Amino acid sequence: MTTELCGLRCGLPDADSLRSLTCKPYGYRFGVSAPTPNPLVIKLPRTAYLAVVFLLVASFAVAFGDSQPHSLQDSKVATGIAGVDVTWRLLVFLLPLAVAVFVARTATVVSPAGVRVRALFGSRFLPWGEVRGLSVGERALYAVLDDGAVRLPCTRVAHLAALAKASGGHLPAMAEARPKPAPARRRR
Repeated sequence: MTTELCGLRCGLPDADSLRSLTCKPYGYRFGVSAPTPNPLVIKLPRTAYLAVVFLLVASFAVAFGDSQPHSLQDSKVATGIAGVDVTWRLLVFLLPLAVAVFVARTATVVSPAGVRVRALFGSRFLPWGEVRGLSVGERALYAVLDDGAVRLPCTRVAHLAALAKASGGHLPAMAEARPKPAPARRRR
């Protein structure tokens, strides 16, 4: 079937060919559902790894240091490797490793299915059907359940709007938090 459009002849497909194009049970988008939004992950800031670096430097002093007073005569008696006594104090290096794992692992993940609370040694998934609401503490948010409350790590009051948006309608929409400017100084 051809049609004249603005002086040009255009070929348009007939109804049977259009039906065959749209009713195929296979193809590029067949069976593909709507994309799901990415979950909101709230973690500790990367600057928390500065504590790991500080602990690592301090661990060297504790692990390889000596608790005995030294004099010139001590240099004649060699103990350990190059004058360093290698003992159980090397276990001190596990402390910065544990803090690094804590910083990397601790998070709150919010999705339309529910809230996942990740801690150092495990995680807990809270479906939205079990969450009765959110409670705001002094420095933290809590998910209120029938049997108590679960602290949402790394979350603050400023995250409430993002939590509501990522919940997929399970929490009421909230306005974005605006930063409060510092008070202006008075001139003398």
